[in-house]
Amino acid sequence: MKRIFRLAAFLLPVLFMWACIEEYRLDAEPPTVQEAGFSFVPSEESDNILQFTADNDFFLMVWDLGNGVKAEGRKVTGFYPLAGTYKVTLTIYSRGGSATFSKDVVIENTDPTLLDRPVFNLLTGGIDAINGKTWAIDSTRAGHLGVGPIGSEFPEFYQARPNEKVGSGMYNTRYTFKLRDFVFDWNTGGLVYLNAAQGANFPGAFDPGVGDLSAPFVSPGGLNWNIVEESGRHPVLSVTTPGFIGYFTGTRSYQILRLTENEMFLRFTDQANGALAWYVRLIPAGFAAPTDPEPEPENPNVNFSLSDLVGNGRKTWKLKPAAGAFGVGPARGSDAFFPNGNNISGDRPCLFNDLFIFNQNGTYEYDAQGDIFGEFYMGLSSEGCQPESNLTGTPGAAWASGQHQFNFTPGTANSLPKITVTGTGAFIVLPKAFNGGEYTQGPPRPNESVTYDVIGYDRATGELQLSIDISGNGAVFWNFTLVPAGTDPEVPQENGLRLQDLIGTGSQAWKLKPAVGAFGVGPAPGSDAFFPNGQNISGDRPCLFNDLFIFKENGIFEYDAQGDIYAEDYMGISGGGCQPESNLTGTPGAAWASGTHQFSFQPASGNNRAKITVTGTGAFIVLPKAFNGGEYTQGPPRPNESVTYDVLNYNPTTRELTLVIDITNNGGVWWTYVLVPAN
Repeated sequence: MKRIFRLAAFLLPVLFMWACIEEYRLDAEPPTVQEAGFSFVPSEESDNILQFTADNDFFLMVWDLGNGVKAEGRKVTGFYPLAGTYKVTLTIYSRGGSATFSKDVVIENTDPTLLDRPVFNLLTGGIDAINGKTWAIDSTRAGHLGVGPIGSEFPEFYQARPNEKVGSGMYNTRYTFKLRDFVFDWNTGGLVYLNAAQGANFPGAFDPGVGDLSAPFVSPGGLNWNIVEESGRHPVLSVTTPGFIGYFTGTRSYQILRLTENEMFLRFTDQANGALAWYVRLIPAGFAAPTDPEPEPENPNVNFSLSDLVGNGRKTWKLKPAAGAFGVGPARGSDAFFPNGNNISGDRPCLFNDLFIFNQNGTYEYDAQGDIFGEFYMGLSSEGCQPESNLTGTPGAAWASGQHQFNFTPGTANSLPKITVTGTGAFIVLPKAFNGGEYTQGPPRPNESVTYDVIGYDRATGELQLSIDISGNGAVFWNFTLVPAGTDPEVPQENGLRLQDLIGTGSQAWKLKPAVGAFGVGPAPGSDAFFPNGQNISGDRPCLFNDLFIFKENGIFEYDAQGDIYAEDYMGISGGGCQPESNLTGTPGAAWASGTHQFSFQPASGNNRAKITVTGTGAFIVLPKAFNGGEYTQGPPRPNESVTYDVLNYNPTTRELTLVIDITNNGGVWWTYVLVPAN
């Protein structure tokens, strides 16, 4: 009973209201009192929530619900948690004048549960917070002010940097919400911040030097707040005129996208530009908000390789049906902007069944499985799950199921692994997202490439985390978590060699086969007719045949001379033949010593041979001087050069790998090497 008595001290000027005006009267004659009549019925939720309906429709209809709340429209809803008699008044206006009608409404019983709502308690501090709860703009956090398209729920166009608006008045204002009488105390500190289009409404508005306008303004007091909660929609917080929250765009109603004990994230419209939605983020005044994490290093040591992506030749991926698998936020891996920790796989089954297929031959396939999550930018008339066939004939037709190309860039000491898909309408997960922006309408640009960073890979679970920066400045990232869709059949390759054959279980060392034909040069691939012409020279050059060529799953290629080299004059060494590797030190050929480089593998496709490319200053396989289209006659090698070798043959039984390189560019002279596993 003590709790009920305490509640009796509260009046609740909270309104759940909406207007439904189709045809209204704008007569020259003044309306009559009878025409201002109205009726009311209790809602299904509670006898203390009343639904009012005016008998007639007029140009302007203003209600005083007797509980401190004023509202407009033909239909409104009044909220009465306390027993008592309330005088409800409706005033109607026409061109000829106005008329007023009043009626007493009796609430039989107090319903204290109407006050004890989670959204009320989080906003105001609840029944025990006599002085209410005071909020302030979260100025030290990126994205505390932002703007995006009206059709989305995050600020993809712009996000303010920490403390970017110092001097605007925005950070000095305090917003106190009290449960008692639903008072809104608005302490502006004498200065408010507003959209440039609203400047005419604020005398003395000026440029604060941080964009838009500031204006001198002091709250007149006597303001209230209310919240509208409708099933399936975000709650709407409104404050009475002239109040507003954060940044004035002409509206005083705010969708509550997120409300917790220590954070409130609001979305609101732009009355001067209907294509935009604005956002502000608030925290309790005096709350020490956690600072944004330090930027992630470009080398988070993500262990992910091409073989992980393509599996045994073909691998199919899909979104993981879990929270955090699809979202957008201010950092890699974040979904703070949307859906903010919620699992939306049940709401968008047509998105979570999409298949993203990577083949060893460099082709990439998107399979929508017959349905898509449609959005207006695609040129569709509605949003949500719908048949994929709806894309036919629209500007977004190229985003339908199709085949494209991809390439994989291994991670290095300074960069994350990357997956790039290329083609008209090529994308992973979200069609509209590209590097540095989002499509607001189709069609996509022809033959465009979109690159995704690999920010995480769990070999045990198969979870693959991708991220794409759509802001171009590290402020907004779409993030996706993919998992294998199932067991894919192995794709046979024409020349036998797969990436997994090359790298083994993660690292594979190769060496020259000590046999006839394993090292030579001739007029055709596989020929040693020019040299050594059918002779086995492994015994004459042991320092060459003990060299190790090591391929690792992270795209690393290592050359290990085993302490000795077969020297030649072009290296800058006097005298030829086997000698210590240390003799290279200080010579023009020093870069051809043992070292670590990069490699990439291109599977065979059609009539095209598989290819192995090594990249780096002094990178080579078997013979340092041979490169595509020529041979070095002297060192040093060109910086960061790539050398590509064709896979002439691979025998999976004997594991003999035959590589060839054309040093003429016209097919006239080829070096041939036969490698075998060193172990």
